[in-house]
Amino acid sequence: MDVMFETTAPPDISFWELNIQQKIEIRTSRDVARRQVSIFVGEQIANLLYGEPPTLVLRGDRAFWRVPVALATASLGRIGQVGAVEVDVATGELCLNEKVIQEIKINVQRLATGAAL
Repeated sequence: MDVMFETTAPPDISFWELNIQQKIEIRTSRDVARRQVSIFVGEQIANLLYGEPPTLVLRGDRAFWRVPVALATASLGRIGQVGAVEVDVATGELCLNEKVIQEIKINVQRLATGAAL
């Protein structure tokens, strides 16, 4: 499993010591998060979208799954990533807003046009 630390910025050049001790209760599995995102984007944005395997992201005292959203067709297969949706690991809530949805729609249009669906 990949884990990303968003609030930590290493120095450009130097020694860097990183000590991490954080307790996170994960009530929503990565597979459930991926399925939730796939259902949402497929029903609410475009039926050619699906969620890919997520990365666990730690941001301050919060943790969430970042689920990449990809565009695919039966004839061409996976065309490319069009965005990502975050899912709270404790509640299973999709953390998105209209801006995220619009960015996904714009990227879908851009990729679909380039792929000549």
